[in-house]
Amino acid sequence: MKKWTTLGYLLTICLFAIFLGMPKILESRDTQIATEDYHVKAVDETIHIGLLQFIAHPALDDIRQGIYDGLGERGYVDGENIKIDYQNGQGDQSNLKMLAEDMMNANNQLLVGLATPAAQALNQASNNRLPLVMAGVTDPVDAGLVKSLDQPGRNVSGTSDLSPVSEQLDLIQKILPDIKTLGILYNSSETNAEVSVRAVKTEAEKRGITIKEATISQTNDLAQVGEKLAANVEAIYVPNDNTIASAMPTLIGITDEKQVPVFPAVDTMVSAGGLATVGVNQYQIGRDTANIIADAIEGADLSQYAIVNTEKTDMIINPNQAERLNLDLPKEVSENAKTVEGGN
Repeated sequence: MKKWTTLGYLLTICLFAIFLGMPKILESRDTQIATEDYHVKAVDETIHIGLLQFIAHPALDDIRQGIYDGLGERGYVDGENIKIDYQNGQGDQSNLKMLAEDMMNANNQLLVGLATPAAQALNQASNNRLPLVMAGVTDPVDAGLVKSLDQPGRNVSGTSDLSPVSEQLDLIQKILPDIKTLGILYNSSETNAEVSVRAVKTEAEKRGITIKEATISQTNDLAQVGEKLAANVEAIYVPNDNTIASAMPTLIGITDEKQVPVFPAVDTMVSAGGLATVGVNQYQIGRDTANIIADAIEGADLSQYAIVNTEKTDMIINPNQAERLNLDLPKEVSENAKTVEGGN
């Protein structure tokens, strides 16, 4: 009897350990790549790369996967000739600062910042001492990361995810041809979002659309602010905002109740309950970023390396969400868009 009791005790400990480690296992699962799929380049010694991601949500996770896959195609495979120290800042500025400093104190030879806040934290910690490649930063100049898009002037380069605002508003007007009032909801502390908001306001003014703006500072604000905005507009536009992207179910629960469609800037946010978008392909951003990382490894001078604006865009619609909102999508839209499912 004691033998079985001891065995049961040991099994309980093992299961508990697996349970504790499961979030990390799941988080890293999507960035595992098959070594045999790539020709691994010979290097003198393993290259250490610090990769800091602002927060976990599908869009940034797609970028990260694109980075791993793109590096593999260039001959750099994690665990073979490179070692990627991936860390998630969980959307917290103090976490980002601490992790960025840790990456500088480790033996990394190159840094990668995924989203503007992560890139800014690494930039501050590095102060130009290590090459920094940013991924998915809407306006690197406005964010204080580079001096210009053509010639960064610092040991920093990377990819931009600037939204095709004009095309996005075209799509909104095709679906809602009589729209007069559009809400914009974003985190006021995210530079990415502020840049897109300015562009949307300028474009909307040309079209005679009135903008009603609402901001949050954290996800806890989303329910109250979102409900107030949804009561006063015909639709809501959400820019490339990592805070809202990580809490889309909260927003969609509110807007569905009010029968107000949400048009996000990012394709993965449509899968989370948005109605439609014309968005930059997030996975392709990662692939483009990987090419810059590989070039930096091979000696490229990032201070002279022009920022890459990913040009591949997709029109994405969520027919299930349209049905929930009692909206008929125009044939012109439904026939030319990729479809996704998701939402509340």
